[in-house]
Amino acid sequence: MPSLAETLMDAVPVGFFAVRDDRLLLLNRHMQELTGFSCGTVPVERFWERVPDDAAVREQLLQGTPVRFKIASGQMERWLEFRGGDARLEEHDVLCGCLVEVTSRMRFEQKMRLVEAASREMKVAPDKAAVYGLVMDFAKDLLGYRNCAILERDGDALRIALERGYTAAEKELRLPLDGDGITVAAFVSDAAQYVPDVRGDDRYIEGVPGARCEYAIPLTFKDQTFGVFDVQNDAVDSIAPEDRTLLSTLASEMATVLKSLQTLEELRESENRYRILVETAKEGIIKLDPDENILFVNRSMSDLIGYSAEELVGKSLRDITTAEQYEVFQDKTRERQRHGMRDAYEAVLRHRNGQLLNVIVSATPYRGADGLFGGTFAIMTDITRMKEAEEQAMFYHSLLRHDIRNKNQVIMGYLELLMEMDLTEEQLELAHHAFTSLEANNRLIQKVRELQRATEQQELQPVALDPLLTDIVGEFSSQLARQDVEVQYEPVDAVVQGNELTREMFVNVIGNAVAHSDADVITITGRTSPEHVSVSIADDGRGIPEAIKKDIFSRKVKGSRSTGSGLGLYLVKTIVESQGGSISVRDGENGGTVFEVLLRRVRP
Repeated sequence: MPSLAETLMDAVPVGFFAVRDDRLLLLNRHMQELTGFSCGTVPVERFWERVPDDAAVREQLLQGTPVRFKIASGQMERWLEFRGGDARLEEHDVLCGCLVEVTSRMRFEQKMRLVEAASREMKVAPDKAAVYGLVMDFAKDLLGYRNCAILERDGDALRIALERGYTAAEKELRLPLDGDGITVAAFVSDAAQYVPDVRGDDRYIEGVPGARCEYAIPLTFKDQTFGVFDVQNDAVDSIAPEDRTLLSTLASEMATVLKSLQTLEELRESENRYRILVETAKEGIIKLDPDENILFVNRSMSDLIGYSAEELVGKSLRDITTAEQYEVFQDKTRERQRHGMRDAYEAVLRHRNGQLLNVIVSATPYRGADGLFGGTFAIMTDITRMKEAEEQAMFYHSLLRHDIRNKNQVIMGYLELLMEMDLTEEQLELAHHAFTSLEANNRLIQKVRELQRATEQQELQPVALDPLLTDIVGEFSSQLARQDVEVQYEPVDAVVQGNELTREMFVNVIGNAVAHSDADVITITGRTSPEHVSVSIADDGRGIPEAIKKDIFSRKVKGSRSTGSGLGLYLVKTIVESQGGSISVRDGENGGTVFEVLLRRVRP
């Protein structure tokens, strides 16, 4: 008489086995059915012959790692899922495990992936007819259901929009919403209706000759039902539960896409009335649904963000702004929905190239045909340049107010006269310090002027680098000699796009290395490519502290030992970028710092 354990193992649809030495022990009847072996013990090699020749699968099995694999069983292939682990049995190490057949699950997952693929195709379909065609093809070609229909609401009835397998007479059916029909029941109840045998259901109205079972799924988006997807088959209870799940998923995706297309159609009708006004507006105009999905943009909005209108429609507002700003947009929408208010506020958008744009948003709520909140209609005015101008004006004003107001050439003149008088050594030293301070002020004023010019549109022209760099190195010769610093310059025989500010840029970079690096050697080298010229200024000095390296090209950033204004490298970056180039900084291989300037090359 079998034991309780044996009875239980034979009762569950799971194959139990153990591998001991070179033998496979089939511990229950279901294991024999899964593998096709009729005896209770077989050489383990016979089992491996039925497993795919995949070393990874075998390794996972032997290690007791969960894995799915195919096995040849009789005339068919089955997908099995293994779970198990090591055990000790009668002084032997054995691998104990179980096999569960997951063939149906694998097929379902494969079909679900096909549903997802069909859903992606629907989302880019040009119109409703294309969506309907995709759904019909999926039901027929991938699930094998040839008799299906899509019905739309037409006033107080349902009518067939597209069908396959229906008779000519039934194609013209118009089903009143207060009458019979499985599809009518699905529409009115907003719930899928599955009838295993339509012959026993008084609601059934024949559409497909010989049909025996029917599955009707309402097409609902949020709380609005606008149609039904209906599938019929010629055998009783022949639409499997897995297929009903797939069909329901497909219907849900179709409803979402159809609603989007409906919204776009309504928008097109509105555009016919307002197209001229909207498309000629200089401001960006955008229409959003309650979930911040973009339904429409005008040409100015597309130009502002750097995407085409086709690319923007269907995107979320999240895709063209920052995470923080998106939360603000959502809060504003909720307030608009609750109170119906109009508002105007500053916001930030993100251009396709990553640049952040400042805009003024003038937003108003709009309502749908049902009178409910339909979303937001907004006008967005680009104020990026104005904001930048404001920031620059504030910066220049700050400089004038704090650094330049009391420093002028007249004082320098008086100081020169004073230093020619009969002064004590201490008095002369004080006057000299004051004069030096005013010289620094003049340099600061010059930098501000250069910075202002760099931010303006400057005409570019060819600039030969070798004579320019040679001349700059010569200018620093006295200072280099005083500091006992050697400059190793390898001629850079190249011509770049630049202007008179190119010289000032290199003066600042090289001067920075001379004055602040504490270097013994400064090396200037160049590399050329077909499109660019790279000039490296490297020193073997103390390097730049990590704390300020990432912000070294920002305004007012300078080393703790620097007595400058903190404008030099910011000016350098501004000049380089105004000439279409870039500048970077890194640590040298043997210490020190390397500044690399990349400029656009002018070919001979």
